Amino acid sequence: MARPSLAEGLKRVAAGASPAEPAPSTATPVPQDKPAPPSTPAEKRPTEFYAATRVGKKKVTATLDPAAHRQLKHLATDRGITTEALLNEAISDLFAKHGLPRVA
Repeated sequence: MARPSLAEGLKRVAAGASPAEPAPSTATPVPQDKPAPPSTPAEKRPTEFYAATRVGKKKVTATLDPAAHRQLKHLATDRGITTEALLNEAISDLFAKHGLPRVA
């Protein structure tokens, strides 16, 4: 036995009929969802946002003592630049110290 439709029951009540009366046989078939076409690799989008300035670049992560992290943030604020800019400067200095070209 099919479950009664809440929408049809509300329509009957709005029309003045008793909610206990059987539903008229004007049931409409439920449309079936079409399966989505398989996606092609060209349609795939990156799941994360990347700023245009970071395209093609790699991230490096370091774990710092809270005092060192605070000092780095204060230095960046005092100089009016980002911590990323400070780290790029530090990496360039490290490369120069070891006789490597400054690429950062």
